[in-house]
Amino acid sequence: MRAITIMLSGLLLLGLIGTAEARNDRKIEQCGKHTEVVDQDDGMVSLKEKKKKGCVIAVKALHPTQSAVGMDAAACKADKITAKARAGKLKSYLQAEKRWLPLVRGPGGVFYLTDHHHLSAAIWNADLKEKEKKVFAYLIADWSELHEDAFWALMVKHNNTWLKNPADQDIKPSQLPASIGAMQDDPMRTLSAWVRGSCGYVKCDAPGSEQDDEETTCQQQFAKAASCAANVFFLEFKWGHYLGSVPAVQTELQGIAACSQQDPLDRQCLDKQYAQMVKALPAAMQAAAAPAALQALGDGAGYHPQAQTGVPQPKRCD
Repeated sequence: MRAITIMLSGLLLLGLIGTAEARNDRKIEQCGKHTEVVDQDDGMVSLKEKKKKGCVIAVKALHPTQSAVGMDAAACKADKITAKARAGKLKSYLQAEKRWLPLVRGPGGVFYLTDHHHLSAAIWNADLKEKEKKVFAYLIADWSELHEDAFWALMVKHNNTWLKNPADQDIKPSQLPASIGAMQDDPMRTLSAWVRGSCGYVKCDAPGSEQDDEETTCQQQFAKAASCAANVFFLEFKWGHYLGSVPAVQTELQGIAACSQQDPLDRQCLDKQYAQMVKALPAAMQAAAAPAALQALGDGAGYHPQAQTGVPQPKRCD
């Protein structure tokens, strides 16, 4: 009798453990009309909250809130996504705290992506089956009951959209791409990312925020030297426009072509673009440290007066 009691107790304990594990690894539902807005603490959303109220959404269902990405960066991330999928590690990679995508639910129940456009473009272009092209997301606002004009007014007010094209011209919300796969390539956004990655300027992240992928933070290295503010938005685009206006950079990038998205990505175009970017990077790094950069971009935009050595992003990523 005692043996039976011990056995039953052991089975009960295993059952409780299994229930707890299942609760901790609950199935994350598809994004839809029942998806709840997450709770934010000083603008931050914990991983626990993301998993509690988050959802899964197909990349093809996302609507961009900017017109372009640096396709070189998207291609690099696509290589990494493909490698993770082949190693059976894609789900855990995408569930990491820094890779959950923030969404706003707009009129008609449409989900608008407010950040991580490069990651989304990488999923779109990765060598995956269509059913695998999904991401983990969380809802930061539900403005689905608003009319279009009121909705976009709020999106602009909260810095949730960048309404400019690669030429830095103003665009209307109706001119934004209809899908992630329709976003344009902005070579200057790529060059801007290289300069930032080389600490040519410093993006001042909010306290406790996660860094993109495994990059080291220039903010930690040059906290005293650089002028940066966490409430300055769309820095990469602003710096890209400035760098593209510098004559020395223009000379090196003369005739550079944008590499539009297609299936598969145009690697030949990207290779040519990459070679020109490498040649232009030293001039871009000097331009970033020049006093003219501070005059053009203003205080708080991460101006760093100490010229750094430019390091190109790897040509191929895994």
